[in-house]
Amino acid sequence: MRRSVSETHTALALLTDAVFARNSHAGPSLHRKSPSSTSWTSAKPGAAALVHLLRVSGDHGYVSLCRQLHGYLTKHGFASDTTVSNSLVRCYKKTDSLGDAHKLFYEIPDPNVISWNSIISGCVQSGRFEEGIGLFLELERSDVFPNAFSFTVALAACARLRLLRFGSSIHSKMVKVGIEKGNVAGNCLIDMYGKCGSLEDAVLVFRDMEERDTVSWNTIVASCARNEELELGLFFFRQMPNPDTITYNELIDAFVKYGDMNMAIHILSSMPNPNTSSWNSILTGYVNRNQWREALELFTTMHSEGVEMDEYAISAILAAIAALSVVSWGSLIHSCALKRGLDSLVVIAAAVIDMYSKCGQLKNAELMFRTMPRKNLIAWNTMISGYARNGNASEAIKLFHHMRQEKFLKPDGITFLNLLAACSHCEVPIQEMIQYFESMANDYGIKPGVEHICSVIRAMGQRGEVWRAKQVIQEFGFGLNGVAWRALLGACGACRDLKAARMVTSKLIQLGEADEDEYVYVVMSNLYAYSGKWRDVILIRKMMRDKGVRKEPGSSWIEEGNVFM
Repeated sequence: MRRSVSETHTALALLTDAVFARNSHAGPSLHRKSPSSTSWTSAKPGAAALVHLLRVSGDHGYVSLCRQLHGYLTKHGFASDTTVSNSLVRCYKKTDSLGDAHKLFYEIPDPNVISWNSIISGCVQSGRFEEGIGLFLELERSDVFPNAFSFTVALAACARLRLLRFGSSIHSKMVKVGIEKGNVAGNCLIDMYGKCGSLEDAVLVFRDMEERDTVSWNTIVASCARNEELELGLFFFRQMPNPDTITYNELIDAFVKYGDMNMAIHILSSMPNPNTSSWNSILTGYVNRNQWREALELFTTMHSEGVEMDEYAISAILAAIAALSVVSWGSLIHSCALKRGLDSLVVIAAAVIDMYSKCGQLKNAELMFRTMPRKNLIAWNTMISGYARNGNASEAIKLFHHMRQEKFLKPDGITFLNLLAACSHCEVPIQEMIQYFESMANDYGIKPGVEHICSVIRAMGQRGEVWRAKQVIQEFGFGLNGVAWRALLGACGACRDLKAARMVTSKLIQLGEADEDEYVYVVMSNLYAYSGKWRDVILIRKMMRDKGVRKEPGSSWIEEGNVFM
């Protein structure tokens, strides 16, 4: 937690009083003029007192105090004290000032293994894994010998970068010095091998451990789940002496990820004390798999079981409600979020905007958007999408230009996808759409995807410009993309252009995209029927039967008395 300058000075005064009262034997105390103005006298405190002060400063996030202490230490000759310098490196690391920590590390005359471990772990903990590996290699080349902590931190970096060979070489070195069988080292090795896809080695390490703790069991279960060996994960789970919530949740996440929702539910029902995260994993799984009805039923069960609803549960169920367009449920959940004080969270506000716009309640979505105290990119994109979905293209374009004026926001690919979708719903000139399309790469460095070109193609089809759309596909480098040509075929169907449709179908056949695609057959069959070419219609339907291609029937949900059918 960061503090203001005045708070930092006050904290410095209070901390130094406490430190030197406790460490009076270490040296004379510091004298301060006032709580907001601290000055150091010529009397120097001892190293132990300074180490304690640096530890407290780092733990409380007093970054400016760390820098003041750094200046004091340098001025009064403590720079050569490795213990004090290590504490300062740790202080910078804890206050997220890794650049200062890095610079200080190279100024230490004789860094010891603690010095090296502090800077390497700082890099790994802040996500700078390659840099952490580089420093570990420097440590190996130095006169300082790595200890168990050095190896485990390096293994953590290998796990995140999936450096199996390098991780195995570290394992070999650990075996040579006899530290591979300890709990912490063993757990890190299991994790590294599991994340690098070498489950067999992870299992060997686990079975070779002299003692296993709960972390060991959880790590091997997680490794099995990560490598899709769910049966093996269940085997270890059943062997585990005392499975905890983390173990159960690892298995639930794994079965949800690989689509076995029934098994996930079975594990949830067997849990002694499921937490919110346990329920949320399954709820999110249903939503991600478009099983909206099951998601609503599970949410109802969660409510009746008295499960604490957090922002993840509410945002997930709002997504299900938005997909079903059940505004009565949506309003109820919105009220629930208001009562719990969660409506001010950006993730909830964006989900509410999305729900209302998909339920056709655009005014409510606008109200939610306007009253948000902070708006991130997701909120802006959701509102632009809401306007596009409800056919209000002019407001979507206006909001996009308003967004571009925000200092700390830049549109992304989703922003442009929503904008192009909005343009396709109104009489925006095609040239203006193409300018937005080109602006993605030219102004923002965003590589257009096939979804973006498809929006342009559909708009051209609505205006009868299918031949120009063909040129656009070629000009923007999508000539070998079957999805783009499929979108053009849909545009041909919309404007009933049989000649262009034949050309596009020929291209799809050339790309190998037409044989088992029922959409191609249906569009061509409908166009031939519209043109009165019934022999061709019969021929296409025969081809569909011969190839086993079937038109999928449509389906929809209706709500009756809070029951979905």
